[in-house]
Amino acid sequence: MTDSNPLLCTNVGARHVREKGQLLIIGTCMLTQYPEIVEAFAQKDGGYAVLNICLEDAHVNQAGFKIASFVRYSQLKRVVALSVDGSPHCVQLHFVTEDVKRHFVPELEVEHYVVEHGRVHKISPDAVKKGRHLSKIQKMLNSE
Repeated sequence: MTDSNPLLCTNVGARHVREKGQLLIIGTCMLTQYPEIVEAFAQKDGGYAVLNICLEDAHVNQAGFKIASFVRYSQLKRVVALSVDGSPHCVQLHFVTEDVKRHFVPELEVEHYVVEHGRVHKISPDAVKKGRHLSKIQKMLNSE
């Protein structure tokens, strides 16, 4: 099974993160609900450092500051967010990784994936952005 440390308890200069150069951030529940999916993602693209966070337990601002610090200090090139779908807490992980890219590190590669009923779905940055704006979603629904 993939080693995963808690995001907020891991030093931003941790050797295993710097050596990988890319980070897979997962919702903590992924470790117990879908360990095989976490394992598969951790091995992709030469391997990722894997950190987990539960945004039911921690505030999204703490996660955002920590992610931005990791990206800058460890000179990460890519961050992948992986969570369960439908959680009002986990969706914040996707929002905050996009915020880090948009506000601080525009060259950062960010990918988003969610798991619904055991199936992985790739989510576009545009979908993440629209997910923050209920009026835009309502407008899309009204035009159907």
